[in-house]
Amino acid sequence: MKKNLLSIIILALLVVNIGMTAFMLLSVMTTNSQTAKIISDIASALELEASGGAGGGFTASASGTVAPSNIATFGFTGDDKLTINLKPGEDGKSHYMLVEVVFSMNTAAADYATYGTEESLSSMKELVKGKITTVLSNYTIETLQADDTAAKEEILDQVQELYGGSTFIYEVTFSSVLYQ
Repeated sequence: MKKNLLSIIILALLVVNIGMTAFMLLSVMTTNSQTAKIISDIASALELEASGGAGGGFTASASGTVAPSNIATFGFTGDDKLTINLKPGEDGKSHYMLVEVVFSMNTAAADYATYGTEESLSSMKELVKGKITTVLSNYTIETLQADDTAAKEEILDQVQELYGGSTFIYEVTFSSVLYQ
């Protein structure tokens, strides 16, 4: 009789344990689903996508983030370095800038097929060089050495305007700069 009573008590404790485990599981799952819903609402408010965008990775955005596989470059490097006469600085002397300018292009952009071809880029190369020279010649050596971000943005704006407002070129980089 004692063994049966002990078995009945153990069985009762097992049933209580299963009941409490089920209760805890339901309360945790409810909280988890509410947390997932809040995170999903925040992500949609910030316009994030769970898959990382249409391609499952980086996508072009207003900030210029482009997937590495969608980046192409062209520019004035190597023998095509630009020598630009800068605006006289605080010392009143003429200064020069020897610079390699690289443009980053988004190959996934709609206008890339039209403007990003080798033929199209080479036909516009002299006009782009003129825009770069015009913009940089308005800066002093001190301004460019302190922060060249404004000059890069102005060059980008001028080149995008040259291509009819197209944003397939999304970034300007000075890969090598020598001031004299």
